[in-house]
Formats: sequence, C-alpha cells, structure tokens
Amino acid sequence: MRRKVRGRNLFSAQLVCEGHPYRKEKNTLGQGVVGLDIGPSTAAVVAAQEARLTQFCAELKPQERQIRLLQRKLDRQRRANNPENYHANGTVKLGAKQWKRSKRSQDSLDQLREIQRRLAAHRKSLHGRLVNEIVELGNVFKLEKLSYRAFQKEFGRSVGLRAPGGFVSELRRKAESAGGKVIEFPIRNTRLSQRCHCGQVHKKRLSERWQGCACGVFAQRDLYSAFLARFVEQETNQLHAGQAAEAWTGAEPLLRTAWQQAVTNQPASGRSNPSSFGATRSWSGSSVEGEIACTKARDVVAYPLGTAKARER
Repeated sequence: MRRKVRGRNLFSAQLVCEGHPYRKEKNTLGQGVVGLDIGPSTAAVVAAQEARLTQFCAELKPQERQIRLLQRKLDRQRRANNPENYHANGTVKLGAKQWKRSKRSQDSLDQLREIQRRLAAHRKSLHGRLVNEIVELGNVFKLEKLSYRAFQKEFGRSVGLRAPGGFVSELRRKAESAGGKVIEFPIRNTRLSQRCHCGQVHKKRLSERWQGCACGVFAQRDLYSAFLARFVEQETNQLHAGQAAEAWTGAEPLLRTAWQQAVTNQPASGRSNPSSFGATRSWSGSSVEGEIACTKARDVVAYPLGTAKARER
C-alpha cells in the first residue's frame, strides 16, 4: 500500500486474515434497542437507560482558513504556469489540454494534502471512539435512512468536515462484526421529526428545534426523534405508538438531562455548540438560564455515556 505523508511516498504491506477482529473487553456489545438521529453535525442517541446529544467530532479543529489560502495559492500558480489554457476573461478553455506544474505548486499541493490527511485521520479516530460508546448500549441500532448526498448539497462544509455518512458506515461495520445489526428505515413512512407518539403530525421548519404537542410532550427535536426510532417496527417500517407512549414517562427525564448536559458542556475545540441543540429555549419553555440553574435540584443525574453508573440507572 502507498500513502502520501508530508509529501513523501510511504509503502507498507497489508496482511488480511480470516476470522473476526479482536475486540477489547471494554468494547463489548450491549443488549437492547438503541435509537439514533443523525444530522450533518450532530447525533442524538437514546437507549433504554441512557441518552446523549452530541456534536460530531467536537474535538476536531477545522482548518478552513489554511485550506482556503492554499487553494487560492494553487489556483494562482496553475494560471501562471498554464496561461495558454485560459481565455482572456479568466475562464478555462474547452477541449483537451496539457497542464504543467512547477515545483512550488507541487509543494503547495503536498501541504494541502497533508492537512486533509491529518483531518481525516483525526476524524476517523473520533468516529471510532463514539461508535465504541454507542455499541456498548445495545445490539440493535435503528435510524432513518438518510441521503448524505443531499446533506452535501445543503450543508457541504459541515458534512465535509464531520462525515456523518462515514460514521454510519463505521457503526454498521463494528456492530455487525460484534453480532449486532443496524436497521435503517425510510423517512417517508415515519417522519419522526414531525410526529408525536400520540399520533399527531406537526409540520415544522428545519429551524424549529423543539417538539411540542397538545398532549403535553415537549422535548428537543433530535432527542425525541431518536427516542421514537427505538419503536419503529422492522417489518412494516411504521412507528409502534403504543410502546412509545408506555416508555415516554421513564424516557423524558433521560432526554431532559441529556439536553442539559449538551448545552452546558463546551466543545473541546473552543467553538460554540451548534444552533440545532436548541439552546435558546429551555426544556420547560422558559429562559435557558433558569432551566440550567435548576439542574442541580432535579433528581436525575447525567453520567458520561457508557460508564458503569449510567448503566446502573
């Protein structure tokens, strides 16, 4: 195999063995159904005893400025080295062309590739860590079947940095390798982001991040969708509203605590939490400052996902 690292070609041999890969004891497969709601930059995870709202690759520091400067530099170098391939107005001529590349332009290209390689390696590591935490929660993982190509058109910069499609592929690979399974159901049949377990459907804009219903349900949109995903039947791809209604009483404190933990924790990258968390409102509908101030008085305590205390709850 050949890899380009710091502008140099590195060659290595890849050995492929039969059987199943080794799994660490701490990454054992759990039992139960886990619902997920995947967005372009966030992920909501809800299991029977745990819930979590997190940002994809929060520790990944984007290097948009460095990449943009190198791309502009490469374009100037390409135009200077190949003036015959451009019209007077700066557009590229049609037809077959020969492109010359100087040593300095090759150095710029190597710098750009190195930045992208490091971002990809760090992103893969963060994906693997989050997948390991989710796999501990259950052995059946249910989520909506999304079009990540449509995500790229609508949220290209965020998808290019965090790669939610790659995360789902990694989750499927590790779950199936450990004996679990990932079930994806079509959005058209379920519409979880607009549906309440009482049966009512409320059409909402993408900017509306809260699910509210006359039956008394009020929850963060992504967390509530992940909760409903646990009760989508595989055979019919329909929501089993009765099971969701029975489980809502015990799940509502988990979802509330997961949201409070998400909005109060600052990402390691130093950037603010995404607006899709719905941090401008509180779980009760009052100001978010008042809701966070009352967190200590509640009888539900948030533990890190996958810890022993969280599993005991």
